[in-house]
Order: sequence, then structure tokens, then C-alpha cells
Amino acid sequence: MKTITSRDNEQYKAIKRLVSKASERKQRGVCVLDGAHLLAASLDSGLRPEEIYVTRAGIEREEVSRLVARSKVQPVVLPDNLYDALSTVESPTGVMAVVRTPGSVEVRADADLVLLLEDIQDPGNVGTLLRSAAAVGAGHVLLSPTCAFAWSPKVLRAAMGAHFALNLVEGADLAAWTARFKGQSVALDGSGETSLYDLELRGKTALLVGNEGAGLSPRLRDAASVRAKIPISRRMESLNAAAAGTVALFETARQRGLK
Repeated sequence: MKTITSRDNEQYKAIKRLVSKASERKQRGVCVLDGAHLLAASLDSGLRPEEIYVTRAGIEREEVSRLVARSKVQPVVLPDNLYDALSTVESPTGVMAVVRTPGSVEVRADADLVLLLEDIQDPGNVGTLLRSAAAVGAGHVLLSPTCAFAWSPKVLRAAMGAHFALNLVEGADLAAWTARFKGQSVALDGSGETSLYDLELRGKTALLVGNEGAGLSPRLRDAASVRAKIPISRRMESLNAAAAGTVALFETARQRGLK
């Protein structure tokens, strides 16, 4: 195994740039997976990492050593201080991988269940919504150009492997796609007159979630089939975007009898 002990090492500088700069990751077309769970999810989806970095303690863990063996990539060993300077998690598992970012495919107008995210700024909210979408079996997520970058370390961490179970389309024209959709498109809107729980959600469905503060844009809201609200106590003005989207996804799953 190769060992890097200096911050001045060129390979270490390169991985440091990848971790800290979205532009670098986009340019190379890769993402950084920090932790055993994310590496396992990527391997389960058929991806193979281009690079793996481990700590000495990490490679001695059975879980990590098995993942490295599955990856068929020679790992680079880093001392704890260099690894910790890269890691974005509070309790690092001692393994980090660079993986080619999966491409996306066009979402058909007759898709079964689609989640649309418009201008969601918080990476944690985006990650939570992706995790909820994967949990209910949604096949596709469309993200507007102004959403948080789906493959950033923070979104990856919040989604807990959901990226590798979904077709993620970034930079999408949500209103144009919604206008073509052949099913029911539901704009989650606190001022809507229809309750989400009164809708029939067993057919082809697209769920539209807007910005944390401003909600959905008028253009996207007008393109939807129906504007629906989630009934909540008068003590609260609204739900968090991630919470609202999750409620809608699981109401859809409930109606469809997801087991």
C-alpha cells in the first residue's frame, strides 16, 4: 500500500482540492464518498472507485478491509491528521473514495413517481429529500439549476447512499417538464385549497417542492395540476421543505401500499 505523510504531496493536494471545491469535482466528473456506508452503496450499485484513502486504523477494520478488497483499488494510507483534514464527518470511519459521478437519463413524461426540487438551498434538505425519495421507491429526482449541488459531500452524507438508487437530473427546466408530464403534478403549497390527504396519489405522480423561504416559483406552481397543502397546527406557520416533501412522499407510498 502506498503511504502519504506530507501535506505537500501532489496527490494529497489533489484530493484536498476535490473535497473542498465543487468546481474541481464538476470539472473531473467525480464525487468524494466519505465513509464506509457510502462506499458500500456505490459498490452495490455497480460503481468502482478511482481512488481510495484510508487511515491505518481504518484499514484494520474488517468492514473497511472488505470494501477495499471489493473495490480492487490499491488504497493510499494517510496518517490521522492528514485524513482528518479531509474528512467532513464528526466521527470518520477511516475510508474515503473518489468515484466517477453517475450520469443521468431523461425522465419520461409517463414516469411513475418523480420528485421535483426547486431552489432548495440547504444541502441537508436536499440530502434528506433524496433519502426519502429512495425510501419510497421513487425512480427520479429533478433538480433546478439553483438547487444545492446534489453530489456535494454534505448532500451525500445526508442522503446516506440514496444517490445510487435514484436517477438524478440536475439543472432541469422543471416547469417545462411538468407541462409535458402525463400524470398528476402536485405543487406543495401552504396556501393551496386542497389537502394533500384528499388527493388520489396511486397513479402517475410528480411532487413539487420549493425553496425553503419563497416556496415554488409562480411559473412552476402554475404548471402543476393541483396545489395542495399539508394540514398543520395553527401554532406553526409552515413545515420545513424537507419535512413537507417527505410527508408527501410517504403519503404517496401509504396510498400505494408500500410494504
